[in-house]
Amino acid sequence: MSAESVSSSTAAPPPPVQGPTRSFTGRDNRGGRSVILSQPGGYSAEILFYGAQVISWKNEHKQELLFLSKQAIYRPPQPIRGGIPICFPKFFDEEFLEKHGFARTEVWILTSDTAFPPPTPDHAYVDFLLDHKPDDFQDWPNHKFELRLRVVLGPTGDLTMTTRVKNVNTNGEAFTFKFAYHSYFSVSNIRATRIEGLHGLDYRDYLNHVQFTEEADVLTFEEELDRAYLKTPNEICIRDTELRRTITIYKDDSLPEIVVWNPWEDDAGLIADFGYEEYREMICVEAAAMDGENTLNPNEEWIGTQRLSAKEY
Repeated sequence: MSAESVSSSTAAPPPPVQGPTRSFTGRDNRGGRSVILSQPGGYSAEILFYGAQVISWKNEHKQELLFLSKQAIYRPPQPIRGGIPICFPKFFDEEFLEKHGFARTEVWILTSDTAFPPPTPDHAYVDFLLDHKPDDFQDWPNHKFELRLRVVLGPTGDLTMTTRVKNVNTNGEAFTFKFAYHSYFSVSNIRATRIEGLHGLDYRDYLNHVQFTEEADVLTFEEELDRAYLKTPNEICIRDTELRRTITIYKDDSLPEIVVWNPWEDDAGLIADFGYEEYREMICVEAAAMDGENTLNPNEEWIGTQRLSAKEY
């Protein structure tokens, strides 16, 4: 037998090809049980059972892309300040305490959404379901519904969230709702943050309760801002000029509004679960369907998707 034959027959087998993974944390984790999606390139995302809330999304350098307040309260029924809360069936209703709905403060269940085709094997994903409302939530009749969320982490770190709302009333009643992905993004410096894609759009200014048209080519920040941009394009960019990083929100037509919020220092000091200086490190840019009511008749379904992508430049 030749030396070449001996060498080839005793060579170590090639290392196994790594793929995406899905793992679970226990109840002692911050916020309780969660699902962690990971990709071989170093990308990851963590989603709590509480609120089905994404609380972490990291790039290939394991840098956190979402903002999570150091003052966040992980105690039900308190909503968690940061990440990507799901706002349903209400959004920004000043007359009621539950102004962003109950979905973000209920425990969802892990499920397998067989009606929704799975992604390709190189994607890590998880499905959640919420089908009940709290008894003490008075601002929505006792409708029967299914609220489903699929979170997908792609091989290059893109984070896709698809929500499905279905009316399963058996009494023939329609229901209305509002919805938002209340996304908190981490930035190096709010003054070095730019948002592109909003020029020429009408927006509702919640600070002055009037409507304006955006005249700036890019949106910059020098003071408190709370706006809902209407009839927005399906691609919005958040540019961090200090980190030289762009986060792009790709969304579908079911999410026509973009809400932009930063409390600045005066309001930051009034928020119990928000650090006084933390306004410098975050910006909320939220894909939403909240300017009008969305109506579903029995057995009808609404679907809203956003995909987040982070790139350095």
